Parts: sequence; C-alpha cells; structure tokens
Amino acid sequence: MRFGIALESFTPPDRKPDSSRIFEMSEESEKLGFDSVWVWDHLLLGSRKVFPVLDSLTTLATIGARTRNLKLGTSVLIMSLRNPLVLAKVLSTIQFLTDGRLILGAAAGWYRREFDAVGVDFSKRGKIFEERFKLIRSLLTKSDVNYSSEGFNLTHASIEPKPPKEVPMLIGGYADSVLKRAGTLADGWIGYYYPPAGFEEAWGVVSKQAEDSGRSRTALRSVNVVPFAPAPTFEEGDRIAKEFTEKYMDLPREGTKCSTDSAVRGTRNDCTRQLEAYRDAGVQDIVLIPSFYRIDYVRMAAKEILPSF
Repeated sequence: MRFGIALESFTPPDRKPDSSRIFEMSEESEKLGFDSVWVWDHLLLGSRKVFPVLDSLTTLATIGARTRNLKLGTSVLIMSLRNPLVLAKVLSTIQFLTDGRLILGAAAGWYRREFDAVGVDFSKRGKIFEERFKLIRSLLTKSDVNYSSEGFNLTHASIEPKPPKEVPMLIGGYADSVLKRAGTLADGWIGYYYPPAGFEEAWGVVSKQAEDSGRSRTALRSVNVVPFAPAPTFEEGDRIAKEFTEKYMDLPREGTKCSTDSAVRGTRNDCTRQLEAYRDAGVQDIVLIPSFYRIDYVRMAAKEILPSF
C-alpha cells in the first residue's frame, strides 16, 4: 500500500491557502518517504461565502518544480469544465516537465454553478465527461487524432512532445454508473471518505465491470482519500476528524458510503489497525488528509505508522 498526503489547496471562507505551508508539506512529504501529494479542484466554490481554491494543475506544476520523486495527483479534476485540447496540452506539459509524475484523478462534477459559468450543460455532464475523457486520453497517447463532437473539431491533431510516460487517468465518484464507468474507461478509481467495507463493495463493482469489459482488474489502481487524526485516544482522534470535516468538507449526504467513520484516527495502534483494514479491502493508495493540515501529523505518520507497512 502506497501513502499519499492531501494538501490545503482550498480552505473555508475564513482563511486562504498558504503557499509556504503547501510547499513545506510537499517537500517534507517527499523527504519522509510518502509516495504522492494530492490537490483538490474547483473553479468556483461558494457565492456569498467563497471558499478560496487554487488551480489544481498550476499548483501541481509548481510543486513538481520543487520536488524530484513525489507523484502529483488531482482528487479530482472536473474535466467537463475544461476545453479538452487545452487541458490535454497542460497535462502533457506537466507530465513532460516532471518526468512522468502526474496522476490524473477526474470526475464529471456536481456543482451546477460552475457549469453555468463556463457554458457547459449540467444535465449532460456525464456524457460530456465520457467523451472528453476518451478524447484527452487519445490526445495524450496518439498522433493524428481526428474528432468532431460538442463543437470541437480536430483534424490530424497531435500534441508534441509526448511525455516520457503515460498519465494514469483515474475516475472519482460514488454512483454505480460512475463506478462502472471507471471499470470500463479508466486506469482506476478514487474513493473519498469511504470506510473499509464501503470501499471494498464499491471496488468490487469497479473490478467486475472491468472484467466484464475484457480488462484486467489487476491493472487498475485503487485510491481512497480519508481524514487523518492521530491522538492519545481513539475518542479524541474521532472528535478532531469530525471537527475538521465539518469545517472543511461537504460530504455527499445520500446514496453513498462516504462517512467520517473512514477517518484514520486515534493511537498509533488504532491507526495501524485501521490502515490494515483498508489494505485488506483492496486499497492500493491511501491518501491521508491531515486534519487541519497539521504537518506534525504527517511527521507522526511517517515515523510511527508507515514503517509497519
């Protein structure tokens, strides 16, 4: 199981991202042996109370210039909001300049206000996402691409230079239709706040769909993004994780397995047992969101928990 760290690239309305803290967390994560860092993605979030959000790919490109081996992930980029050719060019450039360290987690999106703002039909977001996902993969991996749909007309299009490695393209989301889409189209699936049992069930849907589509489930990557709150007791860690989630996150309330019960929290032994449960549920990459983005939590994880894995 690989370990990643989520960065504070968006904040509640009463504060704003701190570039020095983001860079420190990234560089420290690399030194401490974490495999990856991950950023969030929105164009607009909130209206009267605005949640400050940094552009995900610009942030990763900057972090890539300050690190050497750290993988750079989006969890998750709202692909339907972007021009696919421009997006493919940006992804290709980051992958080229970082020597193949980008991981693209993408989704269709849920926040209608963003779609209205960029002129994309919210009701067609699933269809638009699938088409753009396929088109962007073609642009990243092939030459002489021809395409015509949704107002985009590409004739003999090639993005050069090609990056040294293909960009892993994962899909995030909750509904069965999304899980099946991941099994059919993507290189893997990203879960968010999924406890072990819920993750195992969802991953089973992804894996079965992959096999039904003639694909190997062993080639797919499974990622779960969960809060992390080490503490002297389980109860204290649980309280911290819930306070952090209430302040920072907006969990889907219906039709998903998302829950603060997903948190890795409590004593070292508590956290180790919970991580073992995730490993047994099929999680290959566990991305820890340090509650309130405390760097001492990251150091504690590296010193006391990662060696067990």
